[in-house]
Amino acid sequence: MTDIVGALHGFDLGGQMDAQVFAKSLCMVGVAELFDKTWFMGLILAIRYSPVPVFVGSFVALFVHTILAAAFGYAFARLLQPHVLDFLAAGLFLVFAMMYSRDAYQADADSDVIASGTEEAAEDMGEEGNAGEIAPTYGAAKGQLKAAQSSQGQTGVILKAFVAVFIAEWGDRTQIAMIGQHASQPLIPVFMGSCLAFFLLTLSAVGAAALLNGQKISERVVFSVSAVCFYAFAACALRDAFIAMHQHVTM
Repeated sequence: MTDIVGALHGFDLGGQMDAQVFAKSLCMVGVAELFDKTWFMGLILAIRYSPVPVFVGSFVALFVHTILAAAFGYAFARLLQPHVLDFLAAGLFLVFAMMYSRDAYQADADSDVIASGTEEAAEDMGEEGNAGEIAPTYGAAKGQLKAAQSSQGQTGVILKAFVAVFIAEWGDRTQIAMIGQHASQPLIPVFMGSCLAFFLLTLSAVGAAALLNGQKISERVVFSVSAVCFYAFAACALRDAFIAMHQHVTM
């Protein structure tokens, strides 16, 4: 009877740990990806084309990146001790926190993250001439914009969204952070948390056109919040590293 109770208690602890890892992965990817270049690409494509194929292409691209991050993370986990991986993840998150702190410090107090992000994403997609048109409207689904879109089929729109988002995400901060998470934390909850975060972010990008019409969000505020969050992620990873190192020494 004691053995059964102990096993059930261990199962509960494992379930709680997985839930915490899932929540941490969800928050980390959400913070890193919101208002990122790939998010704005989904927004711009949803302005020009039907939101459904844009959502499908964008999410599939990010889902493939999640699989790649899991594969890379699993490979690293096979090569290094858990406490070493946690220390590396803490260092990685600290670097990202410092980068966001630098961005917040350098950002103009009056700059608009929506306008600047939309312009940058439009330029990367080779639509520099339309960036000025996009920024003030934020995807208002008006007749003149819909009339200006090409007559591509849904398959072509899905392919365009997939390629644009996949290339933009390659080597991005989010991808590197996901690899660190997959390497240092249980694989399945990290993977599921990342997928849910990308699903919600892609959904928000294609649905943000009407909501963001006329809105302005300070770049400095966004970067500052991101920096604080990544400092917290680094602290959590550092705590896990010391716990794992203690367990390794006492084994």
